[in-house]
Amino acid sequence: MTPPEPSLLGRVAGAVTGRVVDAVPAEVILDHVDLDALLDRVDVNHLLDRVDVNRLLDRIDVDRLLARADVNALLSDVELEQLVRRAGIPDIVAETTGNIAGRTLDVARRQVVGVDTVLAGVVGRILPRAGGAPTGPPALVAASTSAASATGRYAGAVSRLLALALDVAVVIGTYSAGTLLVGYLLDFLLGVRVEDLPELAATLLLITWGAAYFTVSTAISGRTIGKAVVGLRVVTRLGSPVGPGASLLRVLLLPLSTSFLGLGALLIVVRRDRRGLHDLLVGTCVVYDWGDRPAELPGPLAAYLQAHGA
Repeated sequence: MTPPEPSLLGRVAGAVTGRVVDAVPAEVILDHVDLDALLDRVDVNHLLDRVDVNRLLDRIDVDRLLARADVNALLSDVELEQLVRRAGIPDIVAETTGNIAGRTLDVARRQVVGVDTVLAGVVGRILPRAGGAPTGPPALVAASTSAASATGRYAGAVSRLLALALDVAVVIGTYSAGTLLVGYLLDFLLGVRVEDLPELAATLLLITWGAAYFTVSTAISGRTIGKAVVGLRVVTRLGSPVGPGASLLRVLLLPLSTSFLGLGALLIVVRRDRRGLHDLLVGTCVVYDWGDRPAELPGPLAAYLQAHGA
């Protein structure tokens, strides 16, 4: 069945409409259209209800779409380094790494403090003395300090010996590295060989460097590298920071504690305030100080001391 032919009126109307549309610019028509009013008449919810999302997704060929996507080109436009920095990932990694390293170091420190405490207890049994033992300088240790806390308490012989061993290693290591560097420069620039230096002069240089290392470190922060690792700090007997003069005098008097079979250093084990001969002469002492973290005893030992009122 053939469709009916359009009437004469329909043909005329179509021709006129076509000529009008061709004659009127599209911009003029759009200028007269109120888009806000038009959008207000659109029921978005009704429109979305009529959309079959599942059917629409079924018609999408995901594999073909991904095959046409240039991943390398997309990634080339992404500033990965800037993106990582804006996300704060470097700060998170640094903070996490620092916390893990700090906690690991604190575990080792607790064991050393525990050994100091046990050694002090053994000495106290062998050499019983009347009265309570002082725990630390008055300015650093409060009367209500718990048994688990070690911050501000007098450091024991094991901790101090371990810190001294680390400092000796640092002094020898830095002196050796400095000697190699200076020796290379002197040989290259002046043709002078460090190996020709008398042994006495080399020994005096090593002693001078060691004295400067201990003096400057103690005067600036109250601790050397070894003491910082172990968690110790040098203060006055009242708990205040040590000045440059006292730091130098303490280093100069240190040989008195190590000479005569170490009798001066033995005072660190015997005395209840754990001060050596050089500490007594200068008026200093060494206390536990872990910086921004509290110095603590091992959990079982702290519980034992608290249960026995120690």
